[in-house]
Parts: sequence; structure tokens; C-alpha cells
Amino acid sequence: MPYALEPLLKIRATRQDRAAGELAAAKRKTAEAAKSLEQRRSELAEFERTKEERRDRIYETIIGRAVKRESIDLANEGVAKIDEEGAMRTDGDKRAEKELADRKTEEESARANFVVSTKNKMKLDEHKSRHLEECSKETEMRAEGELEDFTVRKIEI
Repeated sequence: MPYALEPLLKIRATRQDRAAGELAAAKRKTAEAAKSLEQRRSELAEFERTKEERRDRIYETIIGRAVKRESIDLANEGVAKIDEEGAMRTDGDKRAEKELADRKTEEESARANFVVSTKNKMKLDEHKSRHLEECSKETEMRAEGELEDFTVRKIEI
């Protein structure tokens, strides 16, 4: 007897495959977000390491010299740009952290979906194996019954 739920089993297998693909994609995106965060952090650390040195170079051009107000304004503007760059890098770092958190949430959701689809498919696989076992037993019992009908019984007189 064919398994009546075979189409449903195929659907569950398809869903499981799709969930596995989504999980792999989510893992890849999480890894990319982690890599991006690490890169941004290293850039921010490098910026923090060189920030004071860059400011000092700007100030060295005007300190101890007679300069016009324009030169002082340009120096202040350069320092402000360095501070603005620091703020942008810090903001980029925070955005990368948020992106990583979002990707981890998506990965957990994809993992939960994969687990559910795997459990559903396993339930049907188990049901199918029990069904096939029962069919096999029924077939065996029928065969034994037919065999008993054909065997001759000895009658003692």
C-alpha cells in the first residue's frame, strides 16, 4: 500500500531545505556583519591612536608664529574636522553593532524555523516508517494465512 502522506512529506522536505538555505544565508550575513564591525572598530582604534598626533601637527603650524586670523580659523576648522571624523567613526561603529545584533536576531529566527521544519519532517518520517512496518506485518500475516490454507493437515485416525 503506498504511503498516503507522501506529498506532504515532499512538502516538508522542501520546507526543510528552504529553511536550511535561509539559515546558511543568515549565518553568512552575521559573519559579514561581524567582520564589518571588527573592521570599523580597528579603524576607530587607529583613528583614536592618531587623533592627537594629527591635532598637534595642525597646531604646530601656527603656534609660536605670527599668523593671520584666517590661519587660526583654518587650524580650528581642521581640528573640528578631526573631531567630526571621530564622531562619524563612532556612529559607524554603533551602526555596525546594531547591524550585527539585527543579523544575530535573524539568524536565531532562521535557526528556530529550521528546527521546527526538521522536527515536522522527522515526525512524518517516523510516521511513514511505522506505516511501512504495519503494511509489512499485514502483508506477512496475509501471506502466512494463504500458506496455511494451502498446507495439508494430517488427520490421525
